[in-house]
Amino acid sequence: SIQSSYLSGDTSSVASVSFVVDAVTGPALMFYPRRHIASVGETVTFQILAEEVEDLTAAEFTISFDPADLEIISITQGSMFTGSGESIFHAENGSGTLTILTAILGGENPSVSGTGDLVTVEVSVVQTGETELTFDGSEVFRDPDNNNVSINETVAGLVVVE
Repeated sequence: SIQSSYLSGDTSSVASVSFVVDAVTGPALMFYPRRHIASVGETVTFQILAEEVEDLTAAEFTISFDPADLEIISITQGSMFTGSGESIFHAENGSGTLTILTAILGGENPSVSGTGDLVTVEVSVVQTGETELTFDGSEVFRDPDNNNVSINETVAGLVVVE
């Protein structure tokens, strides 16, 4: 909304425009925030989100990054699957890769819908420059019947080091 104010003290009527910004087409797998600006030695935190999913029971994906630029400090399960009963979470930190498997193990509601965080990843910045954290193309979402759920888009993360 906007309103003008004149030097005389008079004001115009209020003009309003409503809009929605939806830059990512779900179902999607994405880094949030998409970018961190940091210094060498600083630790930054990304959440990996499943966005606009329906009937999601499991997710498996691998993140690639340059280990000369970033060091993984911690990997924790997000809240998306933990509120639906028992869940599993496995993270494997390789040299320049991070593989995640997370799933709901059953219960009354063995799936979730909507947008939520699957994983929280803390990384330490090792050197200056820009480093991208990308999904390697093997990412999979599954429904309660173990069918693939289409992933329409993936969005990488970026660390810009000054």
